[in-house]
Amino acid sequence: MSNELPAFHDVDVAEKRALVRVDFNVPVQDNEIADDFRIQKTLPLIKDLLAKKTRIVLLSHLTERKIHRSFRELIPALERVCGMPIAFAPAIPAAHALQQNVPAPSVILLENLRAFSGEEQNDPAFAKELASLGEAYINEDFSQSHRPYASIVTLPRLLPSFAGPLFQNEIKKLNEALNPPHPFLLILGGVKFETKLGVVERFISIADRIFIGGALANIFFKAQGKDIGDSIYDREALPLIQACRQSPNIILPSDPIFSNGAIMDSGPETNAALKKEIADAAMVVWNGPLGAIEQGFDQGTKEIAIALAKSKAKVIVGGGDTVSVIQRLGLAGAFYHVSTGGGAMLTFLATGTLPAIEALLPNNG
Repeated sequence: MSNELPAFHDVDVAEKRALVRVDFNVPVQDNEIADDFRIQKTLPLIKDLLAKKTRIVLLSHLTERKIHRSFRELIPALERVCGMPIAFAPAIPAAHALQQNVPAPSVILLENLRAFSGEEQNDPAFAKELASLGEAYINEDFSQSHRPYASIVTLPRLLPSFAGPLFQNEIKKLNEALNPPHPFLLILGGVKFETKLGVVERFISIADRIFIGGALANIFFKAQGKDIGDSIYDREALPLIQACRQSPNIILPSDPIFSNGAIMDSGPETNAALKKEIADAAMVVWNGPLGAIEQGFDQGTKEIAIALAKSKAKVIVGGGDTVSVIQRLGLAGAFYHVSTGGGAMLTFLATGTLPAIEALLPNNG
């Protein structure tokens, strides 16, 4: 990325109204937050803005299994996690009213953006309504910055707009992987190959080794004519791998573990070979689990997470399921960088940019 993103430190937001795009899309159980990783990453910016007596309007979404939930019931839990009062605005007019009645510094959380049809439709009129709430815009939501939504790509063109410190750090760290030290190892797991194809194609000539695991490997096995039983695989992606499946630097599991007729995890031989690659690597990028962790087949994923945490390599980890595993193992602090993005991380690695980056760059309005 040749152009520098404008940083929020470059604008005076003291006692002004700032729109801050954040990722409060958290797993919820009984109106309690089950994983606050992304919220915690956002708090330094929010506290910095409050110290400057800024009136903050937070913009986010809350979606579980494609069902859009309201932030209303989650406000008490968010206040506990954030350690500050948060006013809830069910609609844009309500947010305007709160800005008039709540003394600065203040934090207002607008209702789930996905509840507004204009968000996903990238409606210019909706973006203009959002812009009326602020005098500046800060994107601190790297994880959603691959989506061409109104609050991501159109809103920043209507206000003085900046990248937050979390966003800036994500780009800085992921940029290192585009020109990595060697030996460089790329580990990809999960299910949907289409989201990772661009990464494989870009790194096929950059990485010394690319390990393909999880259900992702099933597509390669299928293309090779191997019996995968009832294993799940991305059928639509099968024709897409023909160009890369013969590459000598791609490694597949050698002893996949079957359960009830389907491949569910990587076996000990595979894990041992991958650990050796990790021990030799100067840098590793990992996205996606190596087994069906939601069904309890997490041995391979755990072993590799521990090996990566102990390695001397620069290790970058991303993807919701992957990060959840390392969080449960208490290893998040052991890695060079833990990305808040899954799809955004993959898109950036594949293309070197994101829709949100293009919207924030000067002269791109």
